Amino acid sequence: MSKDRKLDRTLQLQALMQQVGIMSFKQLYQATGTSDRTIRKLRSGEIGTIRWQTLVKIASILRISVTEAIATFDGQSNSTADRQELATLQQEYQHLQQQFNQQRATLEAEFQFQSLQTIESFLTYFPAAKAAAMNNPDFPASKIFPLLKSIDLLIQQWNVTVIGEIGEQISYEPRWHQLIEGMANPDELVTVRYVGYRQSDKLIFRAKVSI
Repeated sequence: MSKDRKLDRTLQLQALMQQVGIMSFKQLYQATGTSDRTIRKLRSGEIGTIRWQTLVKIASILRISVTEAIATFDGQSNSTADRQELATLQQEYQHLQQQFNQQRATLEAEFQFQSLQTIESFLTYFPAAKAAAMNNPDFPASKIFPLLKSIDLLIQQWNVTVIGEIGEQISYEPRWHQLIEGMANPDELVTVRYVGYRQSDKLIFRAKVSI
């Protein structure tokens, strides 16, 4: 088998393109933001000469991992330089993947910590207030209200909007309201039984309403 034929990865690339609905190489390099030259390198098995950022984009568009891309488009060249470039590419990708995972874990931990700090008073005192209310039927509910201010603060920080107020009569909108009893047409008056929440135009959960 000739060297050119051995390094040809056109059929493998076309098969992956078809799976994601890409019908031409021009469409592929436009979708990946690369160039025709880069796609030619991929087809000829010169993956070791493609920058890792570009390879990540191509793998993402083809819906395969970078490891799969390397395995598929490695031309099995006997060149030591090519082998070294490919090994460096793999090491860079693995290192960046580790960095990304660490950053994601750190950001998630910071987010959770800051959120818990915001509702610290609620987490600290609400269990005690709940126990007092259960053990003493005459425990005034008004003492619990100040503990909920931290929840309101958290909602404000996240730009969350409350849908409706308990007992409020509002025009029924199926997008924001869920009927828990009865039937209603849009714009018909309904009563809010439980509030809902949304973040801008993104629904978190609907307010529960009834006729």
